Amino acid sequence: MKKLIITAIALSLLITGCSSSDGTKAANSGSIKPLDSLSHNWGDINIKGGEVEHGFHFRNDGEEDLILKGAATSCMCTTAYFELPDGSISPTFGMHGNPNWEYVVKPGEEFEVEVTFDPMAHGPDAVGFLQRSIRLFSSSPKPEMNLTVQTNVLYEDEYNEKYGDSDFVFEEAEFDFGTVKQSGGIISHDFKFKYMGENPITVTAVPTSCACTGATISQKEFEPGDIGIVTVSFDPNLHEEPKGKFFKTVTLLTDPEVEKQPEIKIWAEMDLDLGPEAYKLKEEHID
Repeated sequence: MKKLIITAIALSLLITGCSSSDGTKAANSGSIKPLDSLSHNWGDINIKGGEVEHGFHFRNDGEEDLILKGAATSCMCTTAYFELPDGSISPTFGMHGNPNWEYVVKPGEEFEVEVTFDPMAHGPDAVGFLQRSIRLFSSSPKPEMNLTVQTNVLYEDEYNEKYGDSDFVFEEAEFDFGTVKQSGGIISHDFKFKYMGENPITVTAVPTSCACTGATISQKEFEPGDIGIVTVSFDPNLHEEPKGKFFKTVTLLTDPEVEKQPEIKIWAEMDLDLGPEAYKLKEEHID
């Protein structure tokens, strides 16, 4: 009989432990929804070029509060902190000795995780490809989430030889769309770059070499080390294009002007599946 009583008490305690003080079932936590990729590649960087950063964006996609509980990185060269919905900044988290910290994110609120990598953290010869991970901790049903960053660290001389003296360093200066169907609609490609100048600069315009090509830039004001994206679009049915493979260019105009004006290029070859009569512009066109 005593055994049955003890078992009943234990079961009662177990049920009570799963309930709140008012007898209701404990609320579920909110959940982290990534708003962009969980990985980022900085491409080639100069070992003497200073720290590089990237922001990962998230939202509490649940119906309850989400409790952020910090982060940890896989190496001392990499750190991370949270930019929070109320505009505040969390402590910085690294590989070891991270502080106890919590923050409540309400349903629907967004936050950012800013990851920083120091290419000189392991000394002046720590070159080559590397990958680092960042673990985020929270009350989400999946309590850990992994972010990944990659880069290829080059010696300063090697970096300068590869990229020259341009203040705007693009991960790729050209992109080939290949064969493009006239009926396929407007297509686009993102050109990612890093501003390597010594002083702040403003991009005043991104003119293109032809009306069929458009370009927008992610921002106009850049501080040294800032990352930007030029999105280039191409309309294959605007007007007649050259036969065979052709290219269009996009230029970045800046204030102050830079010695080497940045330029990127797209390539394409037309498949006239609709025919010349379908062009939006009928008059003769010269690039």
